[in-house]
Amino acid sequence: MYMKRIYKGITVSKCIEDACKDLNKDRDELKFKIIDNDKKFFKKKCIEVEVNDDVSKEEGSIAYKPESVKKIKSEPNLNPNDGSAGVIEGRIIVHDPKDGGTPAYIIVTNNVKITVDGSEVTGKVPVYEKNDIKVQIKRKEAFRKLDISMSKNNMKAYGSIIYKPQIIYRLKDSDCLNTLNPDIEIKSKIEPPKYTLTEIKQELAKQNINYGIIHENLKKLADGESNNCLLAEGIYKVDPVDDYIEIKFKTANFNKKLEEDKLGNIDFKSIGSVEAVKKGDIIAVKHDGKDGKDGKDITGKLIKSKNRKVSKLIVKTGCYIKDNAVISAIDGKPCVTGKVFCVYQLHEVRSDVDLKTGNIKFIGDINIYGSVKEGMSVDCGNSLLIEKDVDRANINAKGNIDIKGNVIASRIFSGGEDVNRIKCINDLTGLGELLESLASAANEINKYDLLGKNVNYGQVVKILIENKFRKIPRICLSIITNLKLNEGCLEIDDLMEILKSKLIGISPISIKNFDELNTIIECINEKTKLMRESLSIPVNISISYCQDSNINSSGDIVIVGRGEYISNIDANGTIEFMQDRSIARGGTLKAKREIRCRIVGSLAGVTTKLQVDKQGNIWADEAYQNTMFIVGTKEYMLDTPSKNVHVYLDRKGDMQVEKFVL
Repeated sequence: MYMKRIYKGITVSKCIEDACKDLNKDRDELKFKIIDNDKKFFKKKCIEVEVNDDVSKEEGSIAYKPESVKKIKSEPNLNPNDGSAGVIEGRIIVHDPKDGGTPAYIIVTNNVKITVDGSEVTGKVPVYEKNDIKVQIKRKEAFRKLDISMSKNNMKAYGSIIYKPQIIYRLKDSDCLNTLNPDIEIKSKIEPPKYTLTEIKQELAKQNINYGIIHENLKKLADGESNNCLLAEGIYKVDPVDDYIEIKFKTANFNKKLEEDKLGNIDFKSIGSVEAVKKGDIIAVKHDGKDGKDGKDITGKLIKSKNRKVSKLIVKTGCYIKDNAVISAIDGKPCVTGKVFCVYQLHEVRSDVDLKTGNIKFIGDINIYGSVKEGMSVDCGNSLLIEKDVDRANINAKGNIDIKGNVIASRIFSGGEDVNRIKCINDLTGLGELLESLASAANEINKYDLLGKNVNYGQVVKILIENKFRKIPRICLSIITNLKLNEGCLEIDDLMEILKSKLIGISPISIKNFDELNTIIECINEKTKLMRESLSIPVNISISYCQDSNINSSGDIVIVGRGEYISNIDANGTIEFMQDRSIARGGTLKAKREIRCRIVGSLAGVTTKLQVDKQGNIWADEAYQNTMFIVGTKEYMLDTPSKNVHVYLDRKGDMQVEKFVL
């Protein structure tokens, strides 16, 4: 026997879906015919579904007569007069009670939805053969998911697939019971369709993965042979290996590689004390590096490799280059300044420098294995090594100075003319800035006749110098003194004449207008630039301890021993105390970039000045009261003992003092 039902929906697919759910059947099990498929918008379509009698019975849409189905077992203790209900082949069978008996009951569980005569029932309900009983069991829909993940650096992509089948349930067969608690069982499972290679590739494209795709792994993933499968991998960049120069002559750190900063400047302190070499000795060897290779991530983005740092051997006096090696052409002392290799003639003094040896003056390197005694002087054309002390003597070298002992009441200069030249440059720079401020103030006063209409421009400038810019004459005298020391090296006569005739004494009154003052400023800036260009490569000083001394360097000053006491130390680079608990007590320490101290001052409050340029930094492990910190033009006097002190100017130009109280 066949039954026909009509389902309506906006689409044919929706009609079929409703029929499958209502009849608890798969699409393949349905026989249906489309009876209305009008393509007008929003008009409902109709299909006619034809099902046989067995299907209706499986639905349990009516109560069946006992004689219409095969007999099923009854509960052993069942009262013959009581009604009963059971399940056979997924169908609910109901037997009405006899005279005086109780009806059959069905207990509805959460797993099924039961309607009796069109009304949904819950809990325990009586049923009879005449009732229209319908059962709906929720099916689990098929599910599939493709998950593609990328590494943080976009160099790898992994794929995983999850498949879950569609599960169709039916009522589980049961004996006839007075109270039926129907249970469900799995009738069939329908697997979802497998992902195809095309679908996987489309998903990769959605995530912009277009490079380094591993096609054989895509097939493995689609076939279900692998999970968390590597689907794509980029090409990693290869960093370059930089060239480097290896020092071959003996130093305190034998065969040491030159240490360079980001700009390629060599750290001179990494070289150590240098011993003499013989003619034909290899001084240095350049090791060639390797170029890097660009990479590409899985999105096709190019990952650029850094450029290889190329080192070039440069030689001057006393050596030559052969096959990537620097070879000494003479017996002497090797030297590295910047990246330039030289071998200088070496003068060795194997005793003290005193009245017996006389003053020492030599164009090349000097090694003194004793001390430099009181009243003596040493003038060195390049690097100078003193193994012992310097006592009340004058030391001057154009190259690095390394004093292993103590410096007492002496004058030490490293860098030759550069020391005075640097001081002159600093003074000229400061003078230029002051004159620009002076010109601005003078223009403002003249513009509004603040001093009266009868006061000319020169008088305004003179009044400002005497009251607000008092430093200008003092700086001019300092510049003139240093310029005289540099006579013959630079064309400076015109600058000295300008300073004397326009900025000292009553001479500012002769300045007629702003243009003339601006010409002075331009001349100062031009000479400053000229002097900067004439500077040699900075050279450094290394000492163990100094007291009552003046020490100047065109580069860095390193104090490796106990420290300094009441000395004036001036470096164009940095000042650094290397030994733990070394002391800076009294005097003035001045550096361009930074000062790094261990202990500054004392509990007694000895005045000690630490000064850097406005871009510089000052650090101290410990500092005591009366320590003066100067950064640019800003000053700060420490009033309590402190530790971990850091002083600098912030972006707004305000002084910042970071410290903890001892």
